[in-house]
Amino acid sequence: MTLTPMSMTEFDRFARLIEACCGIHMPPDKLALLSNRLRRRMSLLGLDAFEAYYRRVTAGPGASAELPHFINAVTTHETYFFRHESMWRQFTGELIPRWARRLTCSPAGPRIWSAASSSGEEAYTAAILLLEHLPDAALRRVDILGSDICASMLAKAKAAVYDDYAVSRVPKPLLDRWFAPSSAGFRLHDAARAPVRFRLHDLRDNLDEGGFDLVLLCNVLMYFDMPTKIRAIDVAVEALAPGGHLYVGNVDPIHTLPRSSSAAAMEYVRPGVYQKLLQSGVIGEKVAFAQAGDERGVDAEFGGERLVATGGAAASLTDAGRR
Repeated sequence: MTLTPMSMTEFDRFARLIEACCGIHMPPDKLALLSNRLRRRMSLLGLDAFEAYYRRVTAGPGASAELPHFINAVTTHETYFFRHESMWRQFTGELIPRWARRLTCSPAGPRIWSAASSSGEEAYTAAILLLEHLPDAALRRVDILGSDICASMLAKAKAAVYDDYAVSRVPKPLLDRWFAPSSAGFRLHDAARAPVRFRLHDLRDNLDEGGFDLVLLCNVLMYFDMPTKIRAIDVAVEALAPGGHLYVGNVDPIHTLPRSSSAAAMEYVRPGVYQKLLQSGVIGEKVAFAQAGDERGVDAEFGGERLVATGGAAASLTDAGRR
């Protein structure tokens, strides 16, 4: 079957639909990319014209059933375990010790939201590192949420079976310890799956839960237009607990954004890393120690940096680019 080429008019219609459904901005130079992604789905349906597929996904009784397949076709799913090495080094060297100290005086275990989790590699990387570095008793209080707009990716995440590419960056001792070879690839052990749950979520919508110590918003903001970037950041910041961290990965577009409603609530830590301030302008670990009556927390230092940022010194998201 020969498929007709996609016209610019057809591209524009699909681009508007993608932005409406997913918030993803599709510039005209992505015509070939979009065409190739849709062709695979159209071939499965026996369709030879983009106009026919547009009608399939937007009109008629089967449109709602086809929409998840359309979203799956047009969104980017490339991911793998231990992506962004420097981020996971900070996670292991700074955040996990902080949470371990907090657990000595508070029953609250760490809560993590992988906000664009795709097929689950990011959320499960966090689980593996927590299993490696937190005491067994503390692990019973760990809660990791993975969310994505694509239902088929979430189904893969729940299955937790991965190919060679997905596990190519996993250190050999961890691969041997946390994965079992199978006919389909590598299956993650149940112990690493246990702290993680998955749900469907659109980053433009408020999350109906909060209090997260860490929100991972990596490899997604670069696909959004400016209003959607700002909206996604606002949703992520709203879900963070005071003192919680926001990771946006190596590609950090936050410092280029106009001031969003959440800007004043965040402090720039390093490229790709931000921390949510308390109302008073105090950051992080001081809260847990103070609640436990341990005055050492008032002057605590962490990673060589003081944990107190007064209002006048606190940086907003838009200050990051000047650091």
